[in-house]
Amino acid sequence: MSKLYKSIFNVNGCSVVKQEQTDTTVTITVRLTKGNASRCGCCGRKGKLYDNGREQRVWRTLDLGTKMGFIRMDTYRVKCKKCGVKTVKVPWASHRSGFTDAFEQQVAWAVCSMSKKAVAKQLRIAWNTVGEIADRVWDRLDTRPIKAGCIFRRIGIDETSYKKGHKYITVVVDHDRRCVIWVHEGYGKEVLDLFMRELSEEQRKGVELVTCDGAKWIRSSIEEFLPNAERCVDSFHVVQWATEALDKVRVEAWKEARKENRNQKRGRGRPTKDSVPKDRTAEGIKNSRYALGKAPENLNESQQRKIELIASRYPRLYRAYQLKEELRIILKMGYDDARENLDRWLWRASHSRIGSVKDLYAKIKRNYDGILNTIRLGVSNARIEATNNKIKLLIRTAYGFRNMNNMLSLIMLSCSYVDVKIAYEWESESRESSSKAA
Repeated sequence: MSKLYKSIFNVNGCSVVKQEQTDTTVTITVRLTKGNASRCGCCGRKGKLYDNGREQRVWRTLDLGTKMGFIRMDTYRVKCKKCGVKTVKVPWASHRSGFTDAFEQQVAWAVCSMSKKAVAKQLRIAWNTVGEIADRVWDRLDTRPIKAGCIFRRIGIDETSYKKGHKYITVVVDHDRRCVIWVHEGYGKEVLDLFMRELSEEQRKGVELVTCDGAKWIRSSIEEFLPNAERCVDSFHVVQWATEALDKVRVEAWKEARKENRNQKRGRGRPTKDSVPKDRTAEGIKNSRYALGKAPENLNESQQRKIELIASRYPRLYRAYQLKEELRIILKMGYDDARENLDRWLWRASHSRIGSVKDLYAKIKRNYDGILNTIRLGVSNARIEATNNKIKLLIRTAYGFRNMNNMLSLIMLSCSYVDVKIAYEWESESRESSSKAA
């Protein structure tokens, strides 16, 4: 029976002294073997016995059918030369944890797919405990490539919101490994500099390109810390800038058309059959946002009529629309053609006499090299944008987070290089590794 219980509870380095069962629980009492006794709970080194335990510790393990499993043992303390006086190490659980490693692995795997409330209900633990377990599992699995000295050739940097009220986190993705390598609360140059300082001098020199948007704080940090990196401004953000500038011109045209409509006075009573119908140009411009944002080949008949109305009545807005479409086409060209046409586009934008377009010209001029690098190297920020969507999905599934450390740990468990195994996969790998070591 002792061997059977050791196999079911997956505990090694101990002997089963006693077994107890109730309607809802199965508990075994164990005693460490001589080879595993007197080891430091932090570093695992052998130490001298400091004092005998005055009480028993209980660890929650994986359920046995519908019953909860527990492991009980008389604890004592040892004196380690490195760590001092610490509780003795047990092979099945981490230091200061009331759960076995297999149980925590099951929680970490589940929380990557379900909400904390669902995980807490399924595994019969407290809601707050789920986040604490995720933190411990991430600390146990954290073997970051940054610490290992790996070279990152191509990285992506972006910020994404995690809460209302302009609450952001900064995310760094490795394009080659296709995973998150660093995440931190906040955004700006001070936050990004924390990542840069974690890199060694060799790692900084090894970065060849960085995909990002046109944020000034990203550019200044790259120029300071990454001497060999080429900054690549994603084409999606460039088109987004042009669309935002076009929308400002549309709002100005709508206000102008609305003012003209207000000046039109109509006599008393109901309008006659021969009366001129009310001018609805302002209403058409107001509802033309999506038509102006789409490519000409994707417009339906109603949207085409709106564009024709704008072309005939408001040439200023139509000129801004043409400049936006020209820029979108340029970004799809080859490097030589794109460079030549972009120079022409910049000249037309600077002489357009449209305030929003001139601001767009200044922004593209500042990021001129980054835009051309993106076209020449054929890269994009799609990987990090997809990661941002996954992060938002995790946050939405959890209905938000109160604890920032729990959120960052869950992001790294779900989006980083770590492969979180379910409990039976983790146990089988543990057995294989222990047999190879033997």
